[in-house]
Amino acid sequence: MSHADSSPRASAEQWVPSHCSMCYHGCPILAHVKDGVLVKIEGNPTTPATRGRLCPKGNAGAMRLYDPKRLKVPLRRTNPEKGLDVDPGWEEITWDEAVDILERKLRAIREQDPNLLAMGGFNTHSWHWGNAFGLSFGTSNTCKNLFSAMGHMCGNGAHTAGEMIHNSMNTHPDLEYAEYAMIVGAAIGEAYQGAVAYGRIMGDAKAREKFKMVVVDPQQSRAAAMASEWVPIRPATDGAMLLAMIHVLLHEAQIYDAHYLRVYTNAGYLIGTDGYPLRHADSGKPLVWDLASGLAREYDDPAVNGGDGDDGDHVDQVALRGRFQTPVGEGRPGFQLLHDHMAQYTPEWAEPITSVAAATIRRLANELGQAARIGETIEIDGKTYPYRPASVSGYRGLSTHTNALHTSWAMELINVLIGSTRAVGGARAWIGTMMPEAPATTLPGPDGLIFTPFQPHAFSFPPKMSSIPEYFPVAFDAGLLCYETQAHPEQFGNTPIEMLINEGGNPVLTGQNPSSAIAGLKAIPYVVDITLYVDETALFADLVLPDVTYLERYGWEGMWSVEDEGVQIQQPVVQPLHGIRHSADIYIELANRLGTMTGPLGFSSFLNMMQMTGGATEAVSQATVNDITHTYRSAREYVETYVRNAAPKDEALIWQQGHNLRTKPAYKRYVPDTFGGHRIPLYSYWFKQVGDDLRRNMAAHDVFAKAPGLDPARVFFEYAPLPFWHSSVLESEASEFDLYAINWRTAMGGVGSGTVPATNVWLLEAAERDPYFAKILINSATARKKNLTDGQRVCVESPHGRIEGTLKCTETIHPEVLGTIGCWGHTTDAAVAKGRGPGNFNSLLGRGLKYMGPSTLQAECAARVKIYSASA
Repeated sequence: MSHADSSPRASAEQWVPSHCSMCYHGCPILAHVKDGVLVKIEGNPTTPATRGRLCPKGNAGAMRLYDPKRLKVPLRRTNPEKGLDVDPGWEEITWDEAVDILERKLRAIREQDPNLLAMGGFNTHSWHWGNAFGLSFGTSNTCKNLFSAMGHMCGNGAHTAGEMIHNSMNTHPDLEYAEYAMIVGAAIGEAYQGAVAYGRIMGDAKAREKFKMVVVDPQQSRAAAMASEWVPIRPATDGAMLLAMIHVLLHEAQIYDAHYLRVYTNAGYLIGTDGYPLRHADSGKPLVWDLASGLAREYDDPAVNGGDGDDGDHVDQVALRGRFQTPVGEGRPGFQLLHDHMAQYTPEWAEPITSVAAATIRRLANELGQAARIGETIEIDGKTYPYRPASVSGYRGLSTHTNALHTSWAMELINVLIGSTRAVGGARAWIGTMMPEAPATTLPGPDGLIFTPFQPHAFSFPPKMSSIPEYFPVAFDAGLLCYETQAHPEQFGNTPIEMLINEGGNPVLTGQNPSSAIAGLKAIPYVVDITLYVDETALFADLVLPDVTYLERYGWEGMWSVEDEGVQIQQPVVQPLHGIRHSADIYIELANRLGTMTGPLGFSSFLNMMQMTGGATEAVSQATVNDITHTYRSAREYVETYVRNAAPKDEALIWQQGHNLRTKPAYKRYVPDTFGGHRIPLYSYWFKQVGDDLRRNMAAHDVFAKAPGLDPARVFFEYAPLPFWHSSVLESEASEFDLYAINWRTAMGGVGSGTVPATNVWLLEAAERDPYFAKILINSATARKKNLTDGQRVCVESPHGRIEGTLKCTETIHPEVLGTIGCWGHTTDAAVAKGRGPGNFNSLLGRGLKYMGPSTLQAECAARVKIYSASA
C-alpha cells in the first residue's frame, strides 16, 4: 500500500512528501496538511541536492493550489470567431460531456489520418502522459514541446551542442571541486541549473579561499554581482569571445591537455581532403599517425592505444599536429584542423564584435588555462582521477540567438581542450533525469566515439511533423515553428493538422511573437487547451479543460540539472479541488475507449519507454516496468506500478519520503570511468555528415521547389565539422534601432513568461518590492545621452512591435542594452499581473525562419530596438 493510502487525509495532520513543479527542476518538498488543507510547503531535508531548501516559487505553490482564478469546470466555445478581444461565449459542460466530445473528435481523426492530431505544449513533470497517448494514437505529431515555446525559446543551441560533444543536454561547473568557473549568459544559483541546489553549491565554493567566478553577461545578474568579475558583453556575440579564447589557448598560450585529447577525443584521427576520416583499407576504422613508428595505424591499435585511462608513453605518440601521407591518402589530425581554423579568431578581431577589450579576452583565456592544472590528479573514494578545476558553462544567454549552436559548441570545445569535460572540478553534464539508476558510462557509438542520444531526425517528404524536423534534423525543440507551418503550409510542403491538444504553457504570450501563435491557432480547426487558467492561449480554444496542480496529482520524474539518481514521485497532498481531473487520467480513459492501451505500440509500452530511459525511443522493447497486456485505469495505478517494479527494495522508503535519490558516485561522473573507453568528438564529422545527407535528400526530392518558404543558403549553412563565427540575425535590422533589448529570469520570475509570478499573488507582491523587477533597465550613461530620466515612462520599439514601461537607470547593464524580466503582458483576468509591468517583451521579437537558427531553429530571443519618451 502506498504512503498516500496509509492514513485518511481529511482528518489527519501530516507532512506529505512530493516534489515541486513551479519550475522544471523538480525539487523535493514536504507539504504540511491540516484537516485536508495545505498550510505550508517546505523543502525535503532527506535529499542530497537541496537538503531541505526551497526557492520562493516552491514556497508559493500553495497560492497556485488555492488561487480563486483557477479554471474549475470544462468550457465549450459557442462563438466560432477567435481573437484576443473576442468573447468566446463559453458554455460550462460536465466532465463526462467533455470526454465524450474528445472521444468523438479523436475517433474521426484516427479514421481519417492519425497524423492530423497534434499533442502539444509542455506540462511540467506531467508531459509524458500526453506524449504516450499521442504515440499510441499513431500520430507523428507528438512531442513534449510541439506548439510550445519550451526549449525553443531557451536551450536548442546548448542542448544540441552538449549532446553532440559529451552525451548530455547541458553543461555546468563542478563547483564542489572547481577553482575557476566562467559562467556565460546564465544566472547560476538563481535561475540556471536548479536555483536551490546550485545556490548552496555556489555558496560553498565562494567560501573557499581559492575560487574565482567570472560572469559574462550583458546585465549584472545576481550571480554577476556575487562573482569575482563581471564582464559586460554585447548580446548575441558570446561566440566571438569564446572563439577568441580558443585562439589564445592554441596560438598564444599553447595551453591544452594533449594527453586528454589523445585518449578521450578523436583529436588524432587523420582527416582527408573530403573532411572525413581516413580509414584502414580492410577494417574501415579511422587512422591515426604513430609518431614512434612513422606509420598510420587504426585508432584502437594497441601500439597507440593501451586502453581507457592508459598512461603509457605509447598513447602520447599519436600525432596531433602535422600532415601525413598514408596508403589511403593524405590526412591531417583533427586537432591540426582546429588549430588552423582558429588562427583567424584573434582577440583583436573579437573586440569590435563583442565590445569586450582584447586584453580582457586574452587575460581570461590565460587565467582559465592556467587554472586547469593540466596533468594533475586527485583521489576520490580511493581512486585517482584527472583534476581540471576550471571550466566554461552557460545556458540561456548564449543559447537564445540564431547563432546559438556554434556559440555553445565553441564553449564546449574550450572545456575539451583543457581536459575539463567530465573531469573533477571541470565541466559536468547530466543525463537521465527519469532513470531509476543512471548509466555507469556513456553509450558506444561508431568509430570509437560516444553515442549521441539525440539522433538526427529521419528525412521524409512531404514532412510528417508540423515542426518539419525532416528539413532540420538536429533541431532539438522547434515547437513554435508549428504555428508558421500551420498558417502557411504551402510554404513548407507540410500537411496542416486538424486538431491540437495543448497541455500546459501559454504560447500566445511566451512564443517568439504573439502574431505567429495567433495566426497558427486560428488555422487549426479544433483546439483543446488543458490549462490552470483561461489565459491568452485558451481564448483560441474550442474546448478548455481545467488541470490539476502538481499538488493534486500522481507522477514521477527525477530532479533536473543535478547529478543524483533514483526514483522521485509526486502524489496528491490534498484531493483535487473542484472535482478537477488530472489530464493523465483523461488520456488513460481515452486510450481504453479507443483501444490503444495495450500491446507493443500501446499507451503502456510508450510510457515504459519514458519511465525507464528518459525518452530514448530506441529502448522501447527493453523497458519492462508496466505490463503492456494489463488495462490500467489511473495515473495512480501506473505510478504505484512504477515504484514497485523500478525500485522494489526501496518501495516503502519512496512512499515514506517521496524518493530514494542519492548522489551519483564519482565513477559515474568523472573520466576515465564515465566515458567507458569511448571518445568525444573534438572534430565533428558526424555533424558534417548530417548536413551532407540532408543536402542529398533535399536535392533528390526537389524540396526547395516544392517548399518555397525554405532558403537553401540557410538550411545547409551551419553543417561544418568545427564551430565558426556568424552573427545573429539582429545585426541585419535597420540602423535606427540602435539598442538591444534582452530579458532574463530570476528566482521569483523563473520559468514561463506568464506563469510565475504573473499568476501568483504571493510572488508578485514580493517581487514588486524589488525596485528593478518590473522596470525597463537602461545604463545611466545611455539614459543621459538620450535625455531620459529614472522613473520616466518610455516606449521601446523594435521592427516587430513595441512595449511601454517605467525606466530604471542603473550601472548594472551594458550601455547598448535595455533589459527587463520576461513575465508581463497578460490581458486576461486570470493573471493578477494583468495591466502591470512593461508589457509582453516577446512582441518585440521577429518571427519565422529568418529569426530562428539555421540548423537548430533556436528562436532569436533578443531584439534591436529604439527608445523614446512615452509622451513624445
